[in-house]
Amino acid sequence: MCGRLDHYLQVFAALRTDKNRKRWSAETCFQAPHKPFLLLSILDAIASSAVTRNFIEPSFELAETFAGYWSLVMPPGTSGSPLARTG
Repeated sequence: MCGRLDHYLQVFAALRTDKNRKRWSAETCFQAPHKPFLLLSILDAIASSAVTRNFIEPSFELAETFAGYWSLVMPPGTSGSPLARTG
């Protein structure tokens, strides 16, 4: 089990994200947070049994969970979308 977890930790740590220091603050380690927030949202959906097959469709619930993560980390007044295109 630990081998699998270690693998996912490495893969998640190596996500390609926008690293424009002018666009992203220290709260996000100067990287776009979209992919990590989306992955966390998907993991939440899996944990709550909302995802039951190997296909994930955009949904209101997924967007709501993403927005919750966004509001926890990002400064007030900013907005993001789980469908935003980042590097």
